Amino acid sequence: MLLTRLQSILVSNLVLIGLLISSELFAQTTIDSSRPLSVAVNQTSYPYHFQDSQGLAAGIMVDLWKLWAKKQQVELEFVISPWQQTIDKVKSGTIDIHAGMEQTPKRNEFFSFSAPFFELNNYIRVQRDLVNLTSVEQLLPFTIGVVAGSSHVEQLALLHPKLKLRQYKSRFALYSAALAGEVAAFSNLDKLSENYPRYNDLQLQFPAYKRVLFAQGKYVAAVEKGNQALIEFIEQGFNRISPQEKVAIEKKWLGVAKKNDVLTLVFTPELPPYMAISPSGKPQGLFIDIWRFWAELMGVEIEFVPQSMTDAIEVITQGGADIHIAYPENDLANANLSAAQQIYAVASNVYLPNHMTKLNRLSQLAGQKLGVLKAAPYLQGLKKNYPQIQLMTYRHYQDMIRAAEVGAIDAMLGSVENMQMELSLANLSEQYYSFERSPFISPIYALTQKDNSRLAEIVRDGFNLMPVEKLIEIEKRWLSQPGDGYYQMNANQVTLTNKEYDFIAQHPVINMGINRDWRPVEFVDQNGVVQGINIDVNRLIEQRTGVNFTYTLFDSWNEMLSALQAKKVDVLGSATPTEERKKSLLFSDTYWDMPWVVIHQRQEGKLSSIKDFYGKELAIIRGYHLINKIRQHHPNVNLRLVDNDEEGLLAVKRGVVQGLIENIATASELIGRESLVTLDMSVVDEFNVDQNSFAIRNDWPELKSILDKALLSITSNEQQQIYEKWFAINLATGLDKDTVLKLSAQIGIIILVIIIVIVIWNRRLYQEIKARKSLEAKMKHMATHDELTGLANRVLLKDRMMAAISFHKRQSLMLSVLFIDLDGFKNINDTYGHDVGDELLVEVAKRLKGCVRQSDTIVRFGGDEFVLLLTGLHRREEAGFIADKVLKLVQQPFELSKVEARIGCSIGIAIYPEDGTSESDLLKEADSLMYKVKMSGKNHYVFN
Repeated sequence: MLLTRLQSILVSNLVLIGLLISSELFAQTTIDSSRPLSVAVNQTSYPYHFQDSQGLAAGIMVDLWKLWAKKQQVELEFVISPWQQTIDKVKSGTIDIHAGMEQTPKRNEFFSFSAPFFELNNYIRVQRDLVNLTSVEQLLPFTIGVVAGSSHVEQLALLHPKLKLRQYKSRFALYSAALAGEVAAFSNLDKLSENYPRYNDLQLQFPAYKRVLFAQGKYVAAVEKGNQALIEFIEQGFNRISPQEKVAIEKKWLGVAKKNDVLTLVFTPELPPYMAISPSGKPQGLFIDIWRFWAELMGVEIEFVPQSMTDAIEVITQGGADIHIAYPENDLANANLSAAQQIYAVASNVYLPNHMTKLNRLSQLAGQKLGVLKAAPYLQGLKKNYPQIQLMTYRHYQDMIRAAEVGAIDAMLGSVENMQMELSLANLSEQYYSFERSPFISPIYALTQKDNSRLAEIVRDGFNLMPVEKLIEIEKRWLSQPGDGYYQMNANQVTLTNKEYDFIAQHPVINMGINRDWRPVEFVDQNGVVQGINIDVNRLIEQRTGVNFTYTLFDSWNEMLSALQAKKVDVLGSATPTEERKKSLLFSDTYWDMPWVVIHQRQEGKLSSIKDFYGKELAIIRGYHLINKIRQHHPNVNLRLVDNDEEGLLAVKRGVVQGLIENIATASELIGRESLVTLDMSVVDEFNVDQNSFAIRNDWPELKSILDKALLSITSNEQQQIYEKWFAINLATGLDKDTVLKLSAQIGIIILVIIIVIVIWNRRLYQEIKARKSLEAKMKHMATHDELTGLANRVLLKDRMMAAISFHKRQSLMLSVLFIDLDGFKNINDTYGHDVGDELLVEVAKRLKGCVRQSDTIVRFGGDEFVLLLTGLHRREEAGFIADKVLKLVQQPFELSKVEARIGCSIGIAIYPEDGTSESDLLKEADSLMYKVKMSGKNHYVFN
């Protein structure tokens, strides 16, 4: 019996050994350890597996597979291929493992799959200009781009069979097609491929907030169908990877653990209007809205957690949250945190009670008690640099304000917005004043854990994508003085080179020559203060560059010009760059364009040509560059040179001369100041628009480049504000009729006669006021519009182009300039006369208005030339579409009073930024291209 039992045990052991040997043999035949295991990696499946800039395999799955190989003690070989090839090679067994794909019913026929790594979201990204598209059904009218062979082809065909799909061989080909406008939407995973060369353009055109979820799936590894031993071997290795190791890899690429995918943001709620909690318990404030916008752009989910400033740092350090949204410090003592991005800067000022002597510097507070918050980032600097000030620290603004009320402290130092809000809530706003300039500007940073460099990179990417206009809009929503907001001020700042900064340091004050009575361009008012258009422009330059102007007064333009050429002053404003002047002076870019006009007696009627003054005498200021031009081209006009406008105006009033030549701004000021309703003004067609530049001493090229940059930063709105401030005629006159009638009832028949006289006089005054207002409106319109067609003129075109270029540069958009010259116009004008020619130009203008959007600008550039400024373009073909439309409309016959006219047009098209980055470059290129059309047969359009 014992023998029988031993035999049974022996047989069992032999069977077990046999099974083990056969199992090992099977494993060896399935998993050949003599060669590396091959893993298929797609070129563009970012961030899961893709080819990096060095041509190597990279991504979440690549890092996981490397760690897996280490755990299993095997070698791996990554084979990078287009998507369809990765599918085919694993299906056929040519490659052992697919690095990662979504599991679908159709793929189950060809592959064996591992356990899921994580859940996967599939989206359709929609072009940003398509509004109110929140479901897949709303996309039925559009063509959707997909990658051939991807799971999206199968899923969309199954879930939404009515969708129109267009397949592309790779993800990059799909992206390029989307940017080219071939498709209005495309399928994608949760993130775009950041290694795509035009990633920023793609993110702007197809932002994360314009995506529609259409399916969810499981992300798995795949092998040839039936190779279960390899699947078990794969899962054995991944089971050896700890959750901490997996999270570390996910955070490297995503900035957050994949299973969570929600970023936790901590904020300090006691700092309105920046960060606070609403009465209903919800986070609110400037910084809260900025981060909500960031999350929208990046396509991530966020949650806000309120914490005190010190507790928030501890929460981030311990990994209890991902980001501190706004911390006023960057040299952190905590080695585990780093400043991912400066998101803002906050000004802090000193507030003093009105009864204290007017102070403007911290040093004047010596011996005084100054209240400051304990968490203020400048506290240590205050202690070090102003030891004579007694600093009293407080935890909250309310505590500091209460201390000031009872006299425990003499002054308070705090954030401008916080202090103004808290003082207003305490009804103390009118009882305190502040320094003219804030002594401290504190940068505000987003903080992340130092070892999570990927999250810091995502934070930076999001802020780099934010359009400044949107950020300024958020500032306007929350700040009491949005004009002083960080993004508003930053948008206006000028970036200078080291050489330019050195120049400013060596020349801290720039001496500018000023005409003491050249209203409204520049003058000295009754209080001895220098005022005018040029002074307002200078203030903007000072704010944005650090240049400081001082002024030397002169009585005439000739004196100023001579002083500049002798280097007794450094710069002049409102100078026109002529060829002669350029020999001895430098000139900035043009900053103000004004038409020349002739002031003349009203009874002369409309005078639109210099020929109307042939045989007559006109007054003009001595030294004006227009003198030589008139003498050369219009010798039949007699010129009387005068020293100033008063002398010229007096000559007009006395009939000594028939008119005074001036720019339109000065002319309007003269008429308004003198109340000369008997005078009128006319824009003379032959006079070019006067281009106002700064004339600069020729040995200071650095000053020219500084001024050019500053002038470029001045927006059209700022120009308009200056224009409206100075370019007007204002009258306040008339009598109080009620008072007059009351007195007349008391005084009788004699006063009644006086009343009748007064009423007649008032009626006359009202007529004059009406005429004056009409003249004002006429002059404003004349300055920016063509008198014949009512279209914009060159002045308005320059303003619109400068503003548009600035906006399109920030938004990475295109704009287009179409330079149009009429073919056959000269023949009609010469044959049937100027009246018919003018009639034709008016009709052309009407047709052009029907070719463009309201946001575009139509300009009569001069003669028979027109310019179209098309903004917000996504591709150049859109400009070609408008050009086709213009050609067809202009070629249609025009029914004029004397003839049916048939004309055509030649169009040159310049694109920003391809053909130029400035207003002058684009116009020059479009003009040049238009002449190429003329030379090659006319009546069509051409791009560069």
